[in-house]
Amino acid sequence: MTSPRRYQHAATAGAVLLAAATIGALCHRQYVPACALSVGILILTEAALREHRHVRRIELECEWGRRRARGENPAPLNPCCLLARASHGQAHDRKCTGDHSLAKFIAQIEAEHRGNTP
Repeated sequence: MTSPRRYQHAATAGAVLLAAATIGALCHRQYVPACALSVGILILTEAALREHRHVRRIELECEWGRRRARGENPAPLNPCCLLARASHGQAHDRKCTGDHSLAKFIAQIEAEHRGNTP
């Protein structure tokens, strides 16, 4: 599996190369290709930033896990897990740093289901 850091570096290098090509196109008064290359720069820059956030989250989760292994009780990360952000706090990932557990989540769903059943 390719690491997110490799994707980050590749996207950054691609954005830099496209920026150089855009400058070259502008120097030769080729405005349409320069506009197309600018769109590529935006896309690759967004990809590099996304991968940077992913790498940073992995580093934070590793540090949190190390602190838990040493016996400390660190505060949960914000958001506690990426699935919680995507589900607006309704579901949690196996790598959740909060006090949520799968058993607690299943119990909550079962309680809600029992409450809705006549």
